[in-house]
Amino acid sequence: MGLTRPRRLRRRIALPLFLAFAILWLGCMAMLTAAARDELELKVNSTVNNLRRDLQTELELHLERLEGDSAEYAGDYLRSNLSWDSMRLTGIGESAMALLVSDGEGGQFRSQLAWGSGYEDGFSTGRLWYFWLDEGLDDEGQLAFARWLTDMGASSALTLDADGTTAVSPSSLLGCTARVTGFAREGYSLDVRKIEIVDPDGELAASFETSMQGVEPVTVELRYLQAASVLLPASNGEGYPGSAMERRLENFREAQAIIDRDLAGEARSVLKGGGSLRSNVNSSGMTSLISAQTELGRAAVESELFTYPSTFILSALVALGLAAYLSWKVTGPVEELCRGAESGRCAEDGPVTELNALASAFNVAQARLAGQLEREREFTRSAAHELKTPLAILRTHAEALREDIDAGKRGQYLDIVLDESDRMTRLVAQLLELSRFESGAPAAKEPLELDALVREVWEPLGLAVRQRGLRLTLELQPVRLEGDRERLKQAVGNLASNALRHCAAGGEIRVGLRAEGGEAVLTVYNDGEQIAGEDLPHLFEAFYRGDKSRSRESGGTGLGLAIARAAAESHGGRCEAENRGRGVSFRIYLPLGH
Repeated sequence: MGLTRPRRLRRRIALPLFLAFAILWLGCMAMLTAAARDELELKVNSTVNNLRRDLQTELELHLERLEGDSAEYAGDYLRSNLSWDSMRLTGIGESAMALLVSDGEGGQFRSQLAWGSGYEDGFSTGRLWYFWLDEGLDDEGQLAFARWLTDMGASSALTLDADGTTAVSPSSLLGCTARVTGFAREGYSLDVRKIEIVDPDGELAASFETSMQGVEPVTVELRYLQAASVLLPASNGEGYPGSAMERRLENFREAQAIIDRDLAGEARSVLKGGGSLRSNVNSSGMTSLISAQTELGRAAVESELFTYPSTFILSALVALGLAAYLSWKVTGPVEELCRGAESGRCAEDGPVTELNALASAFNVAQARLAGQLEREREFTRSAAHELKTPLAILRTHAEALREDIDAGKRGQYLDIVLDESDRMTRLVAQLLELSRFESGAPAAKEPLELDALVREVWEPLGLAVRQRGLRLTLELQPVRLEGDRERLKQAVGNLASNALRHCAAGGEIRVGLRAEGGEAVLTVYNDGEQIAGEDLPHLFEAFYRGDKSRSRESGGTGLGLAIARAAAESHGGRCEAENRGRGVSFRIYLPLGH
């Protein structure tokens, strides 16, 4: 497993904060986009509903035209109006709409993708012609026609007026006329084969051809022309991207297919998301169908294209600024804490509570470490002191023996040398044992009867108890646990030796064992001089003697209680001491386990 690469605290603070702002920004943008989509959906529904109402009026006018002088134009007029109405959704992304009207007698009028109209003698003057291009254009042709219109400078439609009585789009075609060639339909309408734009000098300015074929083509000269395609935007003036035209064309074809599937009686006419179909039959038996295919999600995103980068930049600047400020507010105290740690003492009154707690913990740890170091030094001094005296005695008596002293004293000196050697041996052995306990070496656990072990320790001491005139009371309840027999036996033995050493002549020693709160509690009480309160917490430290005036002979090595505590701690236990009654009570707590 690779190591984690360290990074500066400021970066660790700034990066999550920046990510949090980014996630928050994404959430806000998602809600904003959803709201924009809902708004667009309402707009689409409102547009279609308005169109349904307007279409009813249009159908009534169509019936009036059929009965009046405009009967020959009525069908083309209706088809043209349906085509213009199909552009009402052009302002909502690439949404498209298709319309169809059936008169109930087999006649159908569909909205067109590309169409136009014009007058021979000027706006609303002379004969009116309608032009239809869908029959001669496949999808590529429709795209080509739309591009031709945009290349001519048209926005939503191309408008020519040679007389200049109406607005011309574009203005560069002012004064131009149109020449349209196609094949006549019933009435005055043509399926277009070619459209030519002629400038005021009679020169050909532009032209567009379809693939329409037929016999006896008809050419008409127009002083006013209007040509349109649903692939153009509602109003742009700067052209329309090819991909947008292709999406609009795809949606329009799907809208037409929705109507075709409905007319064919298929179970489902709307197959894609964003599609819809509304139908209505008026009192005259005329059926109208309005289908729409929308891309509301995409349109919602496109409507907020400026909002996304602007809000992201603003959010990023705020996030970076806030991250820099907060990281400075945090890292400043951290750096101060580091300087304090280098000096060995940290200030605990900084502006960050958690860092103050850390500084306090550091100071406590420093104090504890200093105390431990002092205890180590005291331990070393005490060990040296304990060894110094017997070594001095050994050297003195060895020198005396070397000088060939009185033979009567030789045996006495040798006994002293042996006694001091034995004392040093015991001291070194206890030092090694304490070191082994405190090294963390695991205790060898085995099931044992603790009460039997305590009796085993005290029974050999009965003679010493009687010789000193002491009273020994054993109150041992049966206690079973798992532990290291030798370590526990040594701990119990050290408490016993301590009690015998310090019990007042003619006094009493009471040894108790019980199970309490999941622990085995061994208590050893002895009558005798009580210990000063300030010395009680230190009794189990190595070489510690509460009575500094005691001699080595009466005080032992000073390691017995330390070894007892180390043995208890190696089993997960602890030791305590307290003044009680007329003497002192020592206790060992050992967990019973399960």
